Amino acid sequence: MSEDLDDLRRETRKFSDKTISVKYINVSEGGQEENHRCLSKDISAGGLKLVSHRPLALGSVIPMEIDLGNMWAVIDVTVEVKWCFEIDDSPTYFIGVKLTDIEKSNRQVWKKFIEKL
Repeated sequence: MSEDLDDLRRETRKFSDKTISVKYINVSEGGQEENHRCLSKDISAGGLKLVSHRPLALGSVIPMEIDLGNMWAVIDVTVEVKWCFEIDDSPTYFIGVKLTDIEKSNRQVWKKFIEKL
């Protein structure tokens, strides 16, 4: 990737309760594909803060499919789980993920999506 994603983390965050659909392969569960519907709390060009009812292991590098909703696209990205902590007994987790790999065309869609929030 030509753009340094660490620099993207410094970009403006959008604090928006937008429901996005995240799909990934959970290797800790024997490679079983899991689909999650998460609520994003904070979106930036370099990553996401998600609310989920399932935890993700710290440091995991996971391919994700992010459905940005109607009028947008489904984009494939690779993320690294930077932090994950339980916020209540439901259980509910806040999960911070950093985009580590995203194709150029998907990056353009991602940036436009963020601008429109």
